[in-house]
Parts: sequence; structure tokens; C-alpha cells
Amino acid sequence: MKKEMFIVSFCYRGLLGGEIIADDQAITYKTGKLTIPAEYRNLEMRYTDIAYVYADKAAFLPAVSVHMKNGSNYKFVFFFGRKKFFELMKSQGIAVNS
Repeated sequence: MKKEMFIVSFCYRGLLGGEIIADDQAITYKTGKLTIPAEYRNLEMRYTDIAYVYADKAAFLPAVSVHMKNGSNYKFVFFFGRKKFFELMKSQGIAVNS
């Protein structure tokens, strides 16, 4: 699979711009923002660790929540490409509720 990139905002004490890079093993949220903890600046979510993803809202904006098998939950606002992201997740065998 070629790498796919999605422009997103991570919902963590506000909206923090960045991108999600999808490859064969994982999706990774990347940002250069220094206002968030280091653990979120390069947040790798391996497909094998994702329980499911679902359509959500952040205020009035279209968002996607990624629920991990360990109970962690991450919300991202997608300005474009949400449907493509859901298709990618389905192709990796991840349950999607869109």
C-alpha cells in the first residue's frame, strides 16, 4: 500500500492541526505543535491495536473517533477525506460505524 495522508485536527484541549499518515502497519498522527505532550506529537496507532472507528462530531465539525483495544480513544476532525479514511480502515479489517 502506498502511504496516504489526511489533513486533520486532533481534539486535545482544542483543535491541534496536523496530519494522519497511513501505511501498511499503522496510522500515525503527526504535528509540530509544542503545546501538547510529546506522546501525542507522533501518535502511532497500529491497525492490530485499533478496535473500531466511528463517525463523530467535534462541536459542529465532522470528526472520526479511533477507539483502541486498550480503551484509549482519539478524536480527529477531518476537513476532507473522511469517507476515504473509512474505506482504508475497512480494507485493514477494522470495524467502521459511519
